[in-house]
Amino acid sequence: MSELNKFPTIFTSSQFKKSIDKNEIDTITSSLAHTLNQRYAGEELVLIGVLKGSLTFLSDLAKKLKDIKVYVDFVKLEAVGRDKENNGTIIVKKDISTNILDRNVLIVEEVIDTGRALEFLYTRIKQSNPRNIEIITLFDKPYKRAVNLKANYIGKQLDDQFIVGYGLDLEDYGRNLCDIYCLEFPN
Repeated sequence: MSELNKFPTIFTSSQFKKSIDKNEIDTITSSLAHTLNQRYAGEELVLIGVLKGSLTFLSDLAKKLKDIKVYVDFVKLEAVGRDKENNGTIIVKKDISTNILDRNVLIVEEVIDTGRALEFLYTRIKQSNPRNIEIITLFDKPYKRAVNLKANYIGKQLDDQFIVGYGLDLEDYGRNLCDIYCLEFPN
């Protein structure tokens, strides 16, 4: 099978099934934005997206923020040397360029599982002395957590399932899908 045909546009197959449709994602995103609109009304807010997965969620969320002066920046992290016995090292592949000193910062994640890289990022950003730092995630998998970290805003908790779509990928495929698909028979 050609790499281009590996993951069709509709992404339904015997291996994947639609789990969360775009309307539910939009409802979740709108609800999170409503909460943020109340929390940060009349203030500045720096959104820091964790690349690449958070791009779609951050974009949709930012469009729904009203009466907030929004700044957007991105960070890209990579875990190297990680295996079953070793947590590895988190390295910064792309850092933020926005001054966050004494500013409200919101780290935007699409899904939190182990939380290791996010804990690293949170600690690193906190050292820059923002006024406030919070975490928002579209999806949370708390049963996978390897560190003591909790998001301030959670769209939806998920069961133990591998998901693709809406920014989430499988070998860099599927990020452009509007819906979320889960692996039908995980191994």
